Order: sequence, then C-alpha cells, then structure tokens
Amino acid sequence: MKRLLWGLPVIIILGNAGQNIFRSSVRIKKLQNEKYLKIQKKNKLQQLILSYDKKIEDLEDPYKREEIARNRLQMVLPGEKIYRLIDKK
Repeated sequence: MKRLLWGLPVIIILGNAGQNIFRSSVRIKKLQNEKYLKIQKKNKLQQLILSYDKKIEDLEDPYKREEIARNRLQMVLPGEKIYRLIDKK
C-alpha cells in the first residue's frame, strides 16, 4: 500500500512532464516553421531590393534613360517625327 501511495505522485509528475515536453516540441516545430517562412520572405525582399537597385543604376545610364523615355513614356526628341502604322483589315 505504501508503494502505491509513493508511486502515484511519481506517475502524476511524469505525466505532467510528458505533457509539457509534448507541448514544447509542438511549439518548437511551430516556431521553426515560422522562422523558415520569415527567411523565405526576407530572401524575396532582398531580391526585390536588388531589382530596384538595378533599375536605379539604369536611370544613371543616359542610353537606358532615353530607352525608358521613348518606350514607356512615348517621348521624342525635338525635331523627330513619329510614324504610326495602322493595320487595316
């Protein structure tokens, strides 16, 4: 009977410890998942920053600036004529 009385608290303590260990392992896995997602997001943002840096460098090149002005903004130099082809079907 004494053994049973001593064994019961030990079983309860071990049960609680096992439960805490399980909860901790679940929390650790969740945090590792979150860390992985944050690292992926960080890498994507770094790539985006690099692409913007490249675009800024392109703006410093006079030929790239002219290309952007002509193609995206539809600008021309003074004295130039624009010819548009119209497809008649």
